[in-house]
Amino acid sequence: MTSPASASSPSVTDDAPVPIAPLRRRLMMALVTGALFMEILDGTILTTALPAMARTFHTSAVALDIGISAYLLALGVLIPASGWLADRFGARSVFAAAIAIFTIASALCGQAQSVPEFVALRVLQGVGGAMMTPVGRLVVMRHTPRDQLIATLSALIWPALFAPVVGPPIGGLITEHLGWRWIFWFNVPIGAVALAAALWLIPDVRGVQRRFDWPGFGLVALGVVLLQVGLERCARAVEPVALTLVGGGIAVLALAVAHLRRSERPLIDLGALAIPTFRVAVGPGLLIRMAIGAVPFLLPLMMQAGFGFSPVHAGLFVVALFAGDITMKSLVERILRRFGHRPVLMVNGLVAVASLLSLAVITPAMPTLAIAALLYVNGLTRSLQFSTLSTLAFADIGQEAMSDANGLFNTLLQLGAAAGVTVAAMCVHAGARAAGMLGIDGSGADYRFAFVAMALVALAGLLGAWRLPADAGRALTEARA
Repeated sequence: MTSPASASSPSVTDDAPVPIAPLRRRLMMALVTGALFMEILDGTILTTALPAMARTFHTSAVALDIGISAYLLALGVLIPASGWLADRFGARSVFAAAIAIFTIASALCGQAQSVPEFVALRVLQGVGGAMMTPVGRLVVMRHTPRDQLIATLSALIWPALFAPVVGPPIGGLITEHLGWRWIFWFNVPIGAVALAAALWLIPDVRGVQRRFDWPGFGLVALGVVLLQVGLERCARAVEPVALTLVGGGIAVLALAVAHLRRSERPLIDLGALAIPTFRVAVGPGLLIRMAIGAVPFLLPLMMQAGFGFSPVHAGLFVVALFAGDITMKSLVERILRRFGHRPVLMVNGLVAVASLLSLAVITPAMPTLAIAALLYVNGLTRSLQFSTLSTLAFADIGQEAMSDANGLFNTLLQLGAAAGVTVAAMCVHAGARAAGMLGIDGSGADYRFAFVAMALVALAGLLGAWRLPADAGRALTEARA
């Protein structure tokens, strides 16, 4: 039986967002953006602290890597259920509970005395983060007028762009001067303020009530776990167990999709996939995101492992990348309203592909200003492409379908981020073997190969988006207050 959202026409709906005072909406936006930044930051900030933590727990840094994995797995498993929770218990209750769980788990992580205790608390922290991210986005989108949705969704992009890069340096700084436990303790006062703000600002709006889809949740959760664990193992070494996990995850997720399509009350309604703009944003658009999103992963590694730069030296170059991100943030809305989503997606996408290729020609001897200029341009293009895809995804989604579309979008983003790092790491390994076979010498040859490969991935995504309707996103770019 087809669910209501699935049966709806794949077109722009005229339903209006829940009215809310402009000042309250701006404060709510600041709260949600800050919460998203804190949640994404926590997924990466531990990287440089692992050696110090290993000494505390009398183990190895590699063994503690499970703390990062456990957090990301909890996110991936519970994000699909976030929409149902917000509809059932109310956005204010769920968002506030997410902040409370995240904050309490942070305090307890700072007190952990053993690896099993730490891992269990990281899972609890991931439970809070899994509800915080999608519910926060959902709250903002439900209360934002359509003519302001481009600016709003563009603002929600910067935590995903900024947090993965500043996380490791911040973690290293805190660990060196205060100790690794303060990485978690700093979340406590921030979380307390955020909790009070959430109870004050977030409207207690509920969606359509429906029975929880336990079979759907079980299939999605199992598929996500198998796929994420397999991708993580593939990033380290492509071996039979890793490939089996990836294949098993894909197979289980295929079963989950079949279940969601035939269920009367699915965990996530897949009706949004019938809308061309959403389908492109989460299909070919995901390939583009994977490619340009891998830059913060590849760039510091190339500069340190390939060129022999210090972490501080490499970090200063990354600043140029995010200077481009920040510069573009104020221009996105004007660009999209002037040219439209499809032209921007295709033209800027080609520039982004060229920018990825340009990173493959960086050498240690290249002038600093030249490297900074290349990275600045890359930051401009990636910020514009991320914002274009994110706003395109929700351009034609009505309020009644927002919860399901948001849950599906965030789940695919989580898997896409993991897949992007995996593909980039596999390309580095393949590049090292190719360089050895071809007798190619030179600093960072394996990373150059990876940048070229990721440019081809981005190009494949652009080819998939080529058939996007010419008026795609017009509901947003022509919207007026």
